[in-house]
Amino acid sequence: MTDLKEIINRREALSTAAKVGIGVAIAAVAAGAGLYAWSALQPTQKKIRVVAIAHSAPGMKAVAEEDFKIKYPNIEVELLLFDWETGRDRQLHDFATKAGEYDVYMWDCIYTGAFGPHCYPIDELRSEYPDAEIFKEYGDFLETIDRRYMHWEGKRIGYVITANVMAMFYRRDLWEDSAIKNMYSRWIDRNLSDLQSMAPDLGLDPKKIPTSLVVPKTLEDVFAIGRFFTKKYNPDSPVDAGNTIMAMRTHTIHWEYCWLFAQWRRSPEGMARLGQPVEPWGDLFTQDGKIAFDPEITDAGIKVTRLFKELCNYVPNATQTEWSECMELLGRGRAAMWAGSWASTFIDFIEKGAQNYPETAGKIWVSPAPGVPIDGTWQIGVSRYSKNPREAWLFTQFLVLPDSAVKQWNVASSFPGRKSVIEALAPKYPGIFKEVFLDSLLRAGFRNYVPENPMLEDSIAKWITEYVAGNVDEVTATTELTKEWKSILKLSY
Repeated sequence: MTDLKEIINRREALSTAAKVGIGVAIAAVAAGAGLYAWSALQPTQKKIRVVAIAHSAPGMKAVAEEDFKIKYPNIEVELLLFDWETGRDRQLHDFATKAGEYDVYMWDCIYTGAFGPHCYPIDELRSEYPDAEIFKEYGDFLETIDRRYMHWEGKRIGYVITANVMAMFYRRDLWEDSAIKNMYSRWIDRNLSDLQSMAPDLGLDPKKIPTSLVVPKTLEDVFAIGRFFTKKYNPDSPVDAGNTIMAMRTHTIHWEYCWLFAQWRRSPEGMARLGQPVEPWGDLFTQDGKIAFDPEITDAGIKVTRLFKELCNYVPNATQTEWSECMELLGRGRAAMWAGSWASTFIDFIEKGAQNYPETAGKIWVSPAPGVPIDGTWQIGVSRYSKNPREAWLFTQFLVLPDSAVKQWNVASSFPGRKSVIEALAPKYPGIFKEVFLDSLLRAGFRNYVPENPMLEDSIAKWITEYVAGNVDEVTATTELTKEWKSILKLSY
């Protein structure tokens, strides 16, 4: 009897276990179906790859990581930080292959013509993804940069996120030192006649050589005061370099040469001989589309080429000097000024000077770049070959929303391209934000931004650095540069 009861009890236990097991299985299946149904209702996780370049990159990174991912948790933003040369070449390769390696392109303003055909027109994105439009205030952008660098062939192709413009940063403590002022007066008395005799060959006016130490407002000021602060020409100078300039073979040559040339180009004589600068050709071309520095048109180009080399004498090793070297020379107290710098360095030298450059903290100040400044904005747009254009468009728009633009300024000195954001930030920076940066941007000259610019930029970098290095003379460099540009552009005048 006992054995029979044990058998029955075991069977009941097994039966109960089986029922429990079946119940668990059914519950698991039901739960699985519910999970599937829930997940099917969730937005699909998308990833976009975004090119981020130069000073703008930290601000873009802050917005992406601190704000965008909270608003759009289903969009992963991979920021790819490049220097300009690397980023440019990677993106040009993507154009050629149409691989869609990047969803958001980023370009220097002078590459608008090269990038334009490879960016989605905003009208197409608006038509295809109407639910993704989060920005509509296009009239709030500054008109000049909107017209030049956010459009190509009549179509809006992207957004300016850094409205950069040239500005001068200088050691204010040196200019305010009475002993150094007196030193300059004695030095210029001894050297004035030599500087005046040199000036015409450099395209400068001998009568404008400053006889007192002034904050430079003209190239004549940069020439004389730069020499004074250079130990090679004044052993008593408190710094090694009178002015920083870059002569490494990179894209910087293009805007430095354009800045120097624009002073004559926009003078009454230059305007009378060459006409108005026109878009998309800019200050290095005549109104009728000829190369403005062509020696057959004017000798001003040869003089500017000489002036470029003269200014290179004010830094220890110009052909090995690029952006980072200029930052170090001024920031570490070895240079008196960087006359051809950019607004984007404000955060490094002034706002965060104590952290970045304690040697000169509180000693560096900003003023307009001498003469006619040059603009240098940075744009973003959605790649024609993007695998996720809707998500990419959302991110590009998000970067120009007011809070995003303010954050990019606070993090990276990315000067905003929107008028309302400029007005909002200006009270924090009296005498600087509007009086230096905005005013400079509104009166700035501009470079050519045609599709052939990648080749034109490389060409001017090649010939100017060949001259600075002493491999050719100034006439050869300017003449061969002109010939090469004519060939690239297929000009036959």
